[in-house]
Amino acid sequence: MSEEDRSRLYAWFREHTGEPLAEYLMSCLAPAPLSDLATKADLEQVDKRFEQVDKRFDRIDQRFDALLALREADRAEAAALREADRVERKEDLRSVKVHHYTVIGFIVALFVANLTFL
Repeated sequence: MSEEDRSRLYAWFREHTGEPLAEYLMSCLAPAPLSDLATKADLEQVDKRFEQVDKRFDRIDQRFDALLALREADRAEAAALREADRVERKEDLRSVKVHHYTVIGFIVALFVANLTFL
């Protein structure tokens, strides 16, 4: 039924039965053609589609969780590597200091030895 037909029918009901009854009668009629209204089968198809979408989102969530776990593992590994680098740099610094002091000592010894021979 078109909107124009609904309007004419409402006007006729209102004229012959009064406004409250016309309102009630119009509320009992479908607002659109019955073929346009959703059926239970339509709603079941929509529910199935939503279930499929939910499953896909669950798989995506699982992938994100796996990626987050990998990211945390990578962060932990990077932190361990940084700590190992710090320890190695400290050892290298100690080695450089020992070498530096050895060279300074050797130069001082040569200087002292040179003074004693003069």
